Amino acid sequence: MSILEQVFLVLDGVLPNRVSYGTNTVDADEHHVYPYIVYQVISERGQSYADNKSVVRIITYQITLVTKTKEPLIEEELESALHQAGFNYQMITEYVNDDNSVNRVYEIKQEDINHE
Repeated sequence: MSILEQVFLVLDGVLPNRVSYGTNTVDADEHHVYPYIVYQVISERGQSYADNKSVVRIITYQITLVTKTKEPLIEEELESALHQAGFNYQMITEYVNDDNSVNRVYEIKQEDINHE
């Protein structure tokens, strides 16, 4: 199972059927849009090279929790689930949107080692 699939399973365990890749797919016409989670790969960079080939790549995953208001219990549940799954995450920013909803953004970095 890929790391991306593992991340999805953890996130879906926190907010079932409210997780999407890359963009919000929760219907904006719903009365209960919030909360939801959007996750994506934001970078994949070579870290170490041998014989002009990348042997270690750092992949960065971004997870954005969007809630109608500040929701410490959901934040704690998400952080606990990530920790329990063995993901070393960082909360990198939090901000309030024009509609007063709150975005809380996390980042996970993983090494991908090429054993050729």
